[in-house]
Amino acid sequence: MQPLWILARTLAAIVFGAMSAFSPAHASIILFSTNLDAGQVVAGGGSTSTATGFGEVAIDTTLFTITSDLTWSGLSGPTDRAHLHNAPAGQVTDFIFAHEILGLNPRTELCGSWNGSLFINCAPATGSAHDVLQLSATDGYGFPDFNSLVIAFSQRDIYLDMHTQLYPEGEIRGQLSEVAVPEPSTISLLLCACLVGAMFSRRRKH
Repeated sequence: MQPLWILARTLAAIVFGAMSAFSPAHASIILFSTNLDAGQVVAGGGSTSTATGFGEVAIDTTLFTITSDLTWSGLSGPTDRAHLHNAPAGQVTDFIFAHEILGLNPRTELCGSWNGSLFINCAPATGSAHDVLQLSATDGYGFPDFNSLVIAFSQRDIYLDMHTQLYPEGEIRGQLSEVAVPEPSTISLLLCACLVGAMFSRRRKH
């Protein structure tokens, strides 16, 4: 059986390591997510679609990247546009911030058709998209700088939406909100509780 002081020293080392790993210096990623549906659409008179979607956005405040992952199902037809826009819930964007995360030709009426030289590609009615937007400290993609854009995200002033031929102004939409993560102190307390429990369990066995 190890002496209690050795176990205590081990506990302190583990807790210190956990606090360092989750310190603000390492917390450069801010996560946001949303569920997309027709009920949140206000542009173009709204939408009656039954389609749904789920979006996640990760902002790296060190690398100045905005990474978007979007999945959707049941759209009324192919989609060529899925955007990040600025506007509070229930309001229409003023296009200060508008980023295309599908990267397809933004002309829904030509979706899948021949334009004289090539077929216009569009995403299917059910699918997924991944996009990385690279910015810089001074580039807010319409906002004064990157930090101003991050603040807009944090204030729930950014949303995701998807467009189709039937709903050119938007078929489904979702307001992004920050995903809560445990505070370092909470993680440390949980580790302490687990390790203390393990220490007492070992003492009882011996």
